[in-house]
Amino acid sequence: MKYLTLATIIAGISGFVVIIIAAWALGSSGTLTEEFTAYWGLFFAGTGVLTGLTQETTRAVSAARGGEKVASRSSVRPILFSLGAAAVTAVVLGLTAPFWIGRLLSEHQSIGVGMLAVGLGSYAVQATVSGILSGCQLWKQYAALISLDTGVRMILAVVAWLLGYQLLAFLFITVVGAVSWVVIVGLSRSARAALGSVTDVSGPVFMRQALTAMAASGSTAVLITGFPTLVKLTNPDTTGQAVTAAAVIYAVTLTRAPLLVPLQQFQSAIIVRFVQGGRSPWNALAGPLAIVWGVGLVGSGLAWLIGPWLFEVILRQEIFAVPGSLLAALTLGATTTAMLMVTGCATIAYDRHGLYLAGWVVATVVAVAILMGPWSLAMGAALALIVGPLVGLVVHLVALFGKNAPVVGAGV
Repeated sequence: MKYLTLATIIAGISGFVVIIIAAWALGSSGTLTEEFTAYWGLFFAGTGVLTGLTQETTRAVSAARGGEKVASRSSVRPILFSLGAAAVTAVVLGLTAPFWIGRLLSEHQSIGVGMLAVGLGSYAVQATVSGILSGCQLWKQYAALISLDTGVRMILAVVAWLLGYQLLAFLFITVVGAVSWVVIVGLSRSARAALGSVTDVSGPVFMRQALTAMAASGSTAVLITGFPTLVKLTNPDTTGQAVTAAAVIYAVTLTRAPLLVPLQQFQSAIIVRFVQGGRSPWNALAGPLAIVWGVGLVGSGLAWLIGPWLFEVILRQEIFAVPGSLLAALTLGATTTAMLMVTGCATIAYDRHGLYLAGWVVATVVAVAILMGPWSLAMGAALALIVGPLVGLVVHLVALFGKNAPVVGAGV
């Protein structure tokens, strides 16, 4: 796991560096900053949907290799499913683009759509490769994939800033990491061999469970990576408010990154822990949830005390000014979201896919409803990101410990 730990550190640092450098390069224009973060959020919302492929592929491949279920003639190779998912993703983006691209970008619209289509299409394959690697416990190759995906963005962002490039360059930087799987598969014989891995269930069952996981991870993405896009769509004009939309977007992004970015990368490992752990759901959940709350509470205190000063020093622009109380509240929102991510991994591992989806959908609906309420954007964002995940958490806990839950008190 040392390789995965190192990769998550790189991923966390990279996320910080890219959005901070983008603020330096584009921050003098609130419009360009909001457009970049909205595009960034939309792309990673898309990758969030496709992360469902990673989760279900991890579970299916891991179970087929050593779990209670075994592969059969009706099993399917996930890598073949991913090719169809890639084609569908690119086509859907191309066909729907006229309805939404104008609300995100004022220029570079055609090339922006093209990069999104190619990038997310490629990421459909990358997400599946990630699931295969983690399901086969090829952690070194999996860590290399994460490191390359995130590290290349960081390097190119620095180059773009030094050369004075503007919005178009940062749109390209957003999507470029999605082709990292080509490099890893090309360089690693073990990774290429693993592509032949099969699932523990038939093709139709795998497809159904993968689509369920993708729907749920899509709801996850709205609350996590897609939130900047949602802010821009629901609050196009924040004139006269004490905290600007750009400031709220950056506050949400920077307070979530330390906890949620590493946790997103560890989801596959957490699912494997639940699948193969041989423990009851509560015993399996106790450790991860304790870590999440410990980091979250300490982070909230630090955000309140030194967050405003850090924003002033790091982002260098008055439009990003935010009070410490808001930063602390948004950090608590990241903590509740992280809890929902952990319980979501457990519901997948214990084959409670329907309630996994229900938990995230409920959380998303509640959060969006709150965000569109009659309060300021800052207040709405904080409430949405705390209350929404807590409501979804109740659904997951019912799935794992409720009266009709088949896993209650049982080992796995």
